[in-house]
Amino acid sequence: MATKANKKLSLVQIARALAILFVLLGHANTLFYQNFRYQWFNMAQWGRTGGVDFFFIVSGFMIYYLYSKNIGVPGKAKDFLIKRVLRIFPMYWIFTLAALSLFFIFPQLGDGHETKPLVIMKALVLIPGDPILVVTWSLSNVMFFYVLFTFLIYKPKLAKPVLGIWIVISLLTAFKTPGFSKLEGFLFNFNNMEIVCGSLVAYLILNFKIKFPKLILLSGFLLIISVWTNNVLNDANETIYFYYCVAAMLIMLGISSIDLSKDIKTPAPLQFLGDASYSIYISHGPLLQFYILLLKKLNIMSVVGVFPSMCIAITLSILSGCLVYIILEKPISLFVKRKILDKKKKLIATPAA
Repeated sequence: MATKANKKLSLVQIARALAILFVLLGHANTLFYQNFRYQWFNMAQWGRTGGVDFFFIVSGFMIYYLYSKNIGVPGKAKDFLIKRVLRIFPMYWIFTLAALSLFFIFPQLGDGHETKPLVIMKALVLIPGDPILVVTWSLSNVMFFYVLFTFLIYKPKLAKPVLGIWIVISLLTAFKTPGFSKLEGFLFNFNNMEIVCGSLVAYLILNFKIKFPKLILLSGFLLIISVWTNNVLNDANETIYFYYCVAAMLIMLGISSIDLSKDIKTPAPLQFLGDASYSIYISHGPLLQFYILLLKKLNIMSVVGVFPSMCIAITLSILSGCLVYIILEKPISLFVKRKILDKKKKLIATPAA
C-alpha cells in the first residue's frame, strides 16, 4: 500500500484539469445564456455538466490516496488540517476580497446581499450559504470533508462508526427515503457523499488489483455521454447527480488503475493544467464575466459572432487562470511551505534543550 501511495499519478493530474474545465464550460454557457440567450446543447439548463461531480470525486480520491497512511498516527490530524487550510484559504480569500471590493464600489454588479456583514463573515470561513464568489460554493463541501477526514485521522475507532452512520443517513436522504427527506440540507447533502465516493475509489486501488481498467474507463465515459445526450434530448432531472457520480467513479477507477500499473508520460502542458487547476477554478468566474464584458464593449462580439466569442472568453479565462497560478498561487504555496510548514517541521525535529 505504501508503494502505491508514493507513486505519482500522471493521468489523475490531467483528470483534475478536466474536471475544472468542465465546470468552466458549464458556467460559460450559463453566463452567455443569461446575457445573450445563447448556449451549447441547452447546457445552461442542465444544472451542471458533471464537472463539479468529477471535481468532488478527484478531491476525495487524492485525499485518501495521499493521507490514508496517516489514519491513527498521533500528531498527523493537526498537520493534515493545517496543510488543507493553507492550501485552500489564501487564494480563496484573495479572490473573495477582490470580488467584495467590486461589490462595494459597483453595487449594481450584485443584488445587495454580498456586502452584508453576516454574509461576508460566513463567506470568509466557508460556512454554506450564498458565497460572495459564486463559483466557490463547492469549497464548503470540500472543507467539510477535510474536517471529517481530520476526525478519522485523529480518532479512527470512534470516527469509523460515526462516519458510517452519517453515510447511511446521507444515502437514505439522497434517495428520498420516507422519513429522511426532511433531513435534506448541507450536512447530509449528496455532494458530500461524492467526495466520500472518491475516497472509496482510492481505497479500492490501494488495496485491490483492478481488472479490466480500460473497460471500466470506457464504461464511465459512455455513461457520462449518455447523461449528456439525455440532457440535450429530454432535460436534466433529479437523478442526474447520481449518474454523474457513478460515471466519475468509473472514470477515476479506470484512470488511476492504469496510472498505477505503468509509468505514463503525459504532455507537459496537460500536467501544467493539472497544477493550475485550483487557480483556474478560483478565478474563472470573475474572468469569464470580465472577458464577456470586454468582448461586448470592444464590439468584437457583433463582428465575429456569439459562438467564436464564447470560445475566446473560455480560452482567455483558462490562460488567465494559468497566469494566476504562476503569479499568485505558486509563490504563495512556496512561501507557505518555507515559512510555515518547513519551519514547523524544524521545530518538531529540534530536541528540547
